[in-house]
Amino acid sequence: MKLFKLWNSFLISLVIFLSESIANESTVTAVFKNDATYKGTDDTFVRKGSSFSGGMSNFGRCPTIEMNEQTRLGLIRFDVSSLFKKYIKINSVTLRLFSKNAPKSGGISAHRLNIANSAWREGGNCGGTVIGGNRHEVTWFHLADYGGFPSPPPSWASRTAGPATVGVDYDERALGLTSNKSSKENTRFDIIFDGDLNGLINDWALAAPIKELRDRGGNPSWTADWNWAQPAAETANEGILLKGTDGTVHVFHSSEAENPELRPQLIVTYQPRTKG
Repeated sequence: MKLFKLWNSFLISLVIFLSESIANESTVTAVFKNDATYKGTDDTFVRKGSSFSGGMSNFGRCPTIEMNEQTRLGLIRFDVSSLFKKYIKINSVTLRLFSKNAPKSGGISAHRLNIANSAWREGGNCGGTVIGGNRHEVTWFHLADYGGFPSPPPSWASRTAGPATVGVDYDERALGLTSNKSSKENTRFDIIFDGDLNGLINDWALAAPIKELRDRGGNPSWTADWNWAQPAAETANEGILLKGTDGTVHVFHSSEAENPELRPQLIVTYQPRTKG
């Protein structure tokens, strides 16, 4: 009987080992990063201030994105529509940024934006006031400028300036959080997501940018043009809000960084669907 139990335990262990081996062998890693073949990353930041001191400035073309707890909030989105119906399970999702200034205090958290804020557009400026002109560029005051001066009420979900209202402009629960203590200059800074990863990628994979429609920065837009209308148009890929845990400003390389190796990446590992 003892020998039978040992043999049974061995068989169970063998089955588990083989199952894990097969699963590992079938795991696929997809890396999304702006380069010669992929142009699906939108990233920028918005800066708190009055109209002429950053509040109506767009930073979509800057080679860096800046973030802290209250006055600089990062926005980033990746086109993952190529994953649509390709997986049965998402194993992991990692946002990989590359630090420029490597501060040691505080940390950076990533949150899903409210779907009502999904019409934000990266834009094509690196600072400078961009009031009016239907420029379709995200600023602290508006997720996409929709004309007029004095400007109409803020178009964020909270109807306040800046996407800064927790639980309204973005999810209270973070997708992931990483301490700044581990940051080093020009070195990867990983934020590993948890929660319902299948649900996250299921939503994002449904949407793709409108290729024939571009914002002022030449970036494909995710929603049709909308001016002077509320609420804003929506897309299934609302993107991510990045914020600090304190006043420390952490500067990262953006998708416009001269060195392609320092541009943000979304790394998704998954178990693919099998044919038949």
